[in-house]
Amino acid sequence: MYLSTPLNRVVALDPETGREKWSFDPKIDLHSPYSEGLVNRGVTSWIDAARAEGEACHRRIFLATIDARLFALDAATGTPCTDFGAGGQIDLSRGVANITRRGEYEETSAPAVAGDLLIVGSAIADNDRVDSPSGQVRAYEARTGKLRWS
Repeated sequence: MYLSTPLNRVVALDPETGREKWSFDPKIDLHSPYSEGLVNRGVTSWIDAARAEGEACHRRIFLATIDARLFALDAATGTPCTDFGAGGQIDLSRGVANITRRGEYEETSAPAVAGDLLIVGSAIADNDRVDSPSGQVRAYEARTGKLRWS
């Protein structure tokens, strides 16, 4: 069983005993003025059919953080899948225009899986000004983190 905490940590639990198998801390800045506060609404699981069961990153757990990063974690160990993005993560704020301060462009929900794509939305502080950051929806390849469409 995989879950996230409001502080954006991911925890893997044995569903029969409740024992913690591993945890991952993305080390978000807990003192930043996030417009949505400290929140995380879950993680997503995806199986890479091109990898054998038991091989590293065969099953991946994806976490979208409040500070707009997308992580790919090996479900067996909790370590980042280094073939995804840069060292296992993508900066989702990259390429988004009009971000003037931390916390006005965020991720609060888990990405949706559609085949081999991860679909991510965003949470934006759209009540601040007329030129707020875009809330566009984007799709990334689940294996590499490459942007497929926006």
